[in-house]
Amino acid sequence: MHYRLLVGVIFCLGCFNVTKVCANSSKLVGTKVEFDHYTITAPFKVSSPVIAVELATNEQPPMDELVLIGIDKVKQTWLAVYMFDVSKNGYVLLDKIQLSDEYFAYDVSDNNEGLYFLAKDEVVSLRYIDPVHTDKSINENHKVPTGLYLQHKQDIKSIYLLNKSNFLANKDFIQDINKDGIDDIILPDFEQTNLWIFSKDNQLLTPQHLNINAQVAFIREGINFTPRAIFFADFNQDQQQDIAWISKGNINYFSQNPDGTFSNKAEHLPLADTIHGLNWWQITESDGESPDQSNLTHRVVEEIKDINGDGVADIIVRFTQSSGVLERANDYEFYFGYINENKRLTFKKTPNTVIKAEGTLTGLNIVDVNDDNKFEVLLSSFELSVSNIIGTLLSGGIDQNVLLFALNDDDEYETDALISKEVELSFSLTSGQSGEPIVLLSDVNGDKRQDLILSSGEEKLTIFLGNNSSRLFNRKGSKYKMLLPKNGALFEQHDINHDGKADFIMRYGRLDEESMASKVTILMVQ
Repeated sequence: MHYRLLVGVIFCLGCFNVTKVCANSSKLVGTKVEFDHYTITAPFKVSSPVIAVELATNEQPPMDELVLIGIDKVKQTWLAVYMFDVSKNGYVLLDKIQLSDEYFAYDVSDNNEGLYFLAKDEVVSLRYIDPVHTDKSINENHKVPTGLYLQHKQDIKSIYLLNKSNFLANKDFIQDINKDGIDDIILPDFEQTNLWIFSKDNQLLTPQHLNINAQVAFIREGINFTPRAIFFADFNQDQQQDIAWISKGNINYFSQNPDGTFSNKAEHLPLADTIHGLNWWQITESDGESPDQSNLTHRVVEEIKDINGDGVADIIVRFTQSSGVLERANDYEFYFGYINENKRLTFKKTPNTVIKAEGTLTGLNIVDVNDDNKFEVLLSSFELSVSNIIGTLLSGGIDQNVLLFALNDDDEYETDALISKEVELSFSLTSGQSGEPIVLLSDVNGDKRQDLILSSGEEKLTIFLGNNSSRLFNRKGSKYKMLLPKNGALFEQHDINHDGKADFIMRYGRLDEESMASKVTILMVQ
């Protein structure tokens, strides 16, 4: 949101071809990490994130396929799947299908073995049957499809009453809700939240409708319905995952039943009265307007997870304090859960520890960097001021600090960041698009420690490998020269070949050269 705010303020002021790019791997200076560098060129503009998912099951060695979705010259949406061909040492087209505009969202299962698409009335999954190794008599007699096809998963009902859409959004509607290893469906509706829970034999259990309604806002132009944020954690200490939402001063949750379904009666855990389940801009005051930013304080739950490794859920709260559009600070407050004398999960009314920094904090990323069950916090910070806006207009970019905070022995985040690195947030006055820097934590070399990956300009990737020191990372980063997307959100990581090392996938957007719109680049770690 803060990236959009910055850009908004500034503008107020003023045929399938797959090629291996290089036969030899490129070595990171000063490390043993090496990449093989591949590219895929499609005859359409790649408009959605590249999805790595397991579709072909008879590969040797096993490797996830890459799903590309995009628009051709006549505005038809295509879905193409590429697989890695060991004999050709590169990616080849497995199959392609047209994708109907009735599908407006997609999601990938937690184990990356399923890709699902959402329409107004149904959820479907992407399937592939190898036509070469399938018995033709079975296909003819039983009309079994071959190649790529969409398989009906479930008829559904939700708040998303869209008959068609011009683009695909990534929505979190596929979840292993009860942690039994099977994909389930969860979707918001106007007056409830709908669940479709499946068993191991892919049979649907009784559909459930939990009393979690959408947030309703009456505005002058009409009524807005917004899905509530849903959280998953064990709130009653029975070692089962429960479903929760936040109201002012409370966690409200439905506990999991022994059969994997959920209770229809909500239970409550008190929080401080100042903690909300809505962002400040989602709240309408008595005059029908958003809250006055000249004197604003607001707390909202960002995440619920066990931060300090004691096996009990903790609450992460974003505290916003503003004295104007350009004078805003975000602190992150951590409320550590504990079990009281009545054996109930409890939270203090004041935070156990707080992360503060100069400027506006954004991009919260909570990761266990060194695999010790205690989570570090990665944030970005930038100054939003008139002088910075003027400098941004002149240079086309604004400096942004990447900060990493770690828990000390007293389970407190230190006042000073453990790591502070500088990257640049850029934007284009011509296209009106902002470009994010690349900021990632990934295990690149397979040592079970997260490595810090940052962009340095437009053609250089810097990697700080993780180590077992108190600083967590090597002081000196290794640099890898290549053409990066100007929008760091288009640079993603996935362990494609299941070797425990993160690989990188990138596509290119409006800020990049138009000729790059159909290209996807893969950096596969050796």
